Amino acid sequence: MIARRLLTLLSALVLVQLAGCATYGSGVQQALTAVEEGDYAKAATQIQSSLSADGKDRLLYNLELGVIRHLEGNYAESNRLLEDAARISEALKKKQLRDSLMVMMSNPRNADYAGNTHEEMMIYYYKALNYLAIAGQLSPGNARLDAVEGARIESRRLLLRLQALRNNEGSYNQYKDKEERTFSKVMDVFSVLVGNLVDTDDLTYRDDAMAHYLTGVSFEMNDEYDNARISYLKAAESYESGYSEQFQLGNGMVQQAWLDVARMMRRTGFSDNEITQVTVGKLSESQLSLLDSVADKSQLLVIEHKGRVPEKKELNLQLSINPNLRALELQPYFFEYSQEEINWFYLLYADKMFYGLVADYLNATRNFRVDFFTKTIFLGPLYDTAESMGLTNAIGNSLRVAVPYYGRPLDYGQSLLTIDQQTWSLDPAASPQLMAIQEQMKNAGPEIRAALSRAAVKAITASAIGSQDSTGLLAFAGKLAAQLSDAAETRSWLLLPGEIQIRRLFLEPGDHTLTLDSHLTDNRRQQIQKQVSLKPGDIQLWTVRTTGANTTSKALPEKNEAAPEPDTQDGTPTTDSVPKTDKPTRRLPTKE
Repeated sequence: MIARRLLTLLSALVLVQLAGCATYGSGVQQALTAVEEGDYAKAATQIQSSLSADGKDRLLYNLELGVIRHLEGNYAESNRLLEDAARISEALKKKQLRDSLMVMMSNPRNADYAGNTHEEMMIYYYKALNYLAIAGQLSPGNARLDAVEGARIESRRLLLRLQALRNNEGSYNQYKDKEERTFSKVMDVFSVLVGNLVDTDDLTYRDDAMAHYLTGVSFEMNDEYDNARISYLKAAESYESGYSEQFQLGNGMVQQAWLDVARMMRRTGFSDNEITQVTVGKLSESQLSLLDSVADKSQLLVIEHKGRVPEKKELNLQLSINPNLRALELQPYFFEYSQEEINWFYLLYADKMFYGLVADYLNATRNFRVDFFTKTIFLGPLYDTAESMGLTNAIGNSLRVAVPYYGRPLDYGQSLLTIDQQTWSLDPAASPQLMAIQEQMKNAGPEIRAALSRAAVKAITASAIGSQDSTGLLAFAGKLAAQLSDAAETRSWLLLPGEIQIRRLFLEPGDHTLTLDSHLTDNRRQQIQKQVSLKPGDIQLWTVRTTGANTTSKALPEKNEAAPEPDTQDGTPTTDSVPKTDKPTRRLPTKE
């Protein structure tokens, strides 16, 4: 009777745990909401109370607070926090190896958060922006030169880190102690689990075109025109050769970067023939005509940070044994899953090829059906290894496994910039949300193998401890407790923008009124105004964050109501990129 009640209680605890697993996003939700409402003081207070400056989330403490200080305009403090974040990230990458055993016997959330690749790169992006903003507040002199130099250094750090990551990918081998060797054997069993749709090579973060572009801006601000030309050229080639396609950015920034290459060539004395040889097929006639008219103009560079990156969520899966096929089967947990979870599971794990149908057909224990929500892991000779080490017995009827996932990316609409009754569209320049989702997709295979191995090792340990109990209750309780302690890694830098858009204009010196009309998600539309005073030869930066909350918002036009078209008449100070009325369709790259 007591045993039955204990089993009932433990089963109830599992259901409560699965239904109530808190993610990192839910823990900092008040801070996120405060940022969307523009209450940065409240947001900072919430981050300081939710995260520890010296705990396992200390990297996120510095990252999130660094963005808040940036939004406040406290650029020096933002850079101090972000530099601390860069130092912490570097130290934690070395410490991760020592944390592996703790993670193996608990879950990733109990370890220090070391960040993802795109997050590390965005540290240097924000630091470069901060330095450019500081430079814009200073009069010409040594202090301004130092700030411009700081921006250039941070852009170079970003590019050097990317180069180092490319050079070192897959070159590190980890030594294993006795406990880790057990974990390694289990990993060998799950090594046959691989995705069969997504080509992870297409998801590799190989270069950062926007970092090259900002480096060019910093050189141009310092009158180093040939260095600016080289950086703009690298940006143009990066956007053109794959960066724009990978992150679904369209062609606007390709055209802008080539125009800036041509401008710097003209500045440094290249002939028209030399400029034509480099930019042939890249610029239109009207863009080429701009080269003779923009030299004495002022420049305005608008950088819009739209929305924020999506939150990582937890997907619960169940692993079971199929002895008839000498295989393992993986599927979403039987009682709770959303369409988003099914989509992620199907895309990355589910059987979609012929052998999946064969597995169903050969399975004598159930009726044949076409099932796209199961992953069959044929172990072959490894099944004997799994049996001998007690894995099949430890799994029993099923074993819960938790992995992180993302929903689909948000579709941000276009942004229109109006100055003196003329309107231009902004060009997508980078997509942190796609960087995050693609990196998670790229890591999905290794992560689920690690999650399966982690759950299996804990189950084997619980089974061994419970083997002394003839009732089997102790083994069941141990296995249940192990599953209750499992959780997916859902931490990430959530105050990053979802998308970054840019417009660079050449304007007459003087006072101008800027109006940014930004189309966001959920039919929201936010307008922001700013007054600027431009001097001849000036390069002025306006960085703006649009979220749609607590601002002047309006519904998007109905389908039969025409939206305002950008003004493209001849003679306007435009880069001549084609105004976009539709964003490029966002599709994640796949083998198909």
